[in-house]
Amino acid sequence: MIAFYITFMREHLLTPSLSASAPPVSLYSIRSSFFVAFLGGPAAIILYSTLNSWRLRRALDIPAYLIAVVLVVLLVYGTRGDVAYFAWLREQLGSDTTRFLSRGLALALCGMFYLLHKKQHRSATLFDSKAPSPWLPAIASTVLGYAATVGLAALLLKDAA
Repeated sequence: MIAFYITFMREHLLTPSLSASAPPVSLYSIRSSFFVAFLGGPAAIILYSTLNSWRLRRALDIPAYLIAVVLVVLLVYGTRGDVAYFAWLREQLGSDTTRFLSRGLALALCGMFYLLHKKQHRSATLFDSKAPSPWLPAIASTVLGYAATVGLAALLLKDAA
């Protein structure tokens, strides 16, 4: 009776913990995300991190991306327009205000998106999984992010000119 009970208690150890329907996903590296954020700006890192969420098939990340888009719109409108809440900063930094704030927001968003996918990045490091090549998505995200920022600035500030 005790032998049956011990065997029954260990039976759950023999069942597979990973299903065959969800193969492990390798994400783009955090290093490539940092370079996209630094070189491409906030819109580029939003696009690039969206690819990681899409690879994970995580719809729970959508509110974080919406908040990030709102922050980008506020940044573009605040630094390029004649808005008072960046007036003091514009006096201190001069023409570099937009560049500094854009890079700062992009790096902060990169950190936020890393925290969203921290568990997956850590498991990829633990299992020494090879990340996919980031060249094409990184270049495309950088170019599209820059174009989106310029287009957004033109759209928001066409009335100001």
